[in-house]
Amino acid sequence: MNNVNHKIRSELDTVYITSDGRVFLKYIDALYAQSEIDKGIEIKLSKQARVMDIVKIVMDVLRRENWGVYYKNQPMQPLEMQDGNPLYKINLVDDEDIEKALINTLTKGESWKHSETNLNQKKT
Repeated sequence: MNNVNHKIRSELDTVYITSDGRVFLKYIDALYAQSEIDKGIEIKLSKQARVMDIVKIVMDVLRRENWGVYYKNQPMQPLEMQDGNPLYKINLVDDEDIEKALINTLTKGESWKHSETNLNQKKT
């Protein structure tokens, strides 16, 4: 047993830890890895800004032109009146639903939330 202990030794050294938790012995390696993480976050944020700009433009046009979006399968919704005569109203889609649909279509379901967390899953 004493013979095995001589083969194992320990040293104290500085380790560098990136924001995603990876550990590096060389500062330059940690700096490179962190710059890649930061670049990925920057790309996702710029993509998010572009998509939100497009959504804002589309919503502004709809409001400015006084246009509405309705449900194609049921464009009119019947309302009951006290005298029994039917009253119909246009079955409009809410603005929030339009915005969500535009964002989902433009991003194809990508999530920008926790962009750094998504990068953490790609640890090497």
